Amino acid sequence: MIKQNFSERNGYISKQIQFENVDFALKNRIWNVFYVENQHLLNPSLRSPSLEIVEDILDVFGFTYEYPKDWLMRERNMKKLESLFLKKEWHFAYDFIEVYLEKVSERSKSNSNNLAKEFNRVLEEEKSGYRIVKRLVVPITTKSELKSIDQSTNTKYDSVNIHMLKALSLYSRRKNPDYENSIKESISAIESLCCIITGNNKATLGDALKKMDESGLKLHGALKSALNQLYGYTSDQNGIRHAGIDFAGASTEDAKYMLVSCSGFVNYIVEKWEKNNNSM
Repeated sequence: MIKQNFSERNGYISKQIQFENVDFALKNRIWNVFYVENQHLLNPSLRSPSLEIVEDILDVFGFTYEYPKDWLMRERNMKKLESLFLKKEWHFAYDFIEVYLEKVSERSKSNSNNLAKEFNRVLEEEKSGYRIVKRLVVPITTKSELKSIDQSTNTKYDSVNIHMLKALSLYSRRKNPDYENSIKESISAIESLCCIITGNNKATLGDALKKMDESGLKLHGALKSALNQLYGYTSDQNGIRHAGIDFAGASTEDAKYMLVSCSGFVNYIVEKWEKNNNSM
């Protein structure tokens, strides 16, 4: 377990938001969360293969390891993983978190969720520009944005959830982010929801919005206009959804705006729709 120095422990070191960077203090704390949770693996009395998550992680990243026949081998594997973790580039720390949470989730989703909360606490305290949503490390910093996106991936409507999860996943790729298709999936989530409400799964968002009143859901004209503008942005001759057109200029800011905006619209429409149904 790596210890923090006096200045770090007592908050005397101020720092800027860490985007595309992980300083030593943050890397130490990420490792310490992992170490505290898994130090029981070094107990000589524990020999269950199901506990060998360290070896699982080494294997995922293509590193060799010793089969844990005894606790000394476990200790060597743990030290090897720690050494690799500390030497790798900044983005490996976030790859490590994702792989670790996925491995824990295979054994216990509740433990994975608790660990994600602990990692998020560390990321927030160390001014990381990233947070964990659905076991993915994403470059979003505000709590309201995180809450909105998380809520939009947990609606009662599977097709909506799938589109929002795809948008999040495509946006959160650190090596090869796909902003174009992230934007497409974000707006598709709204389109899917509106099709569900209007009962026409082949309608475009523009068509579905025109039928919303007939379905019993009355949206303010300004909101409809905003949704139509978003749809127009992704559908015009230079837009994301236009056949054969490569929207190569999509940026992280474009994708983030659409991800956050569309999640907000999804949550608003779902709440309004369900409230409307409950009052009938």
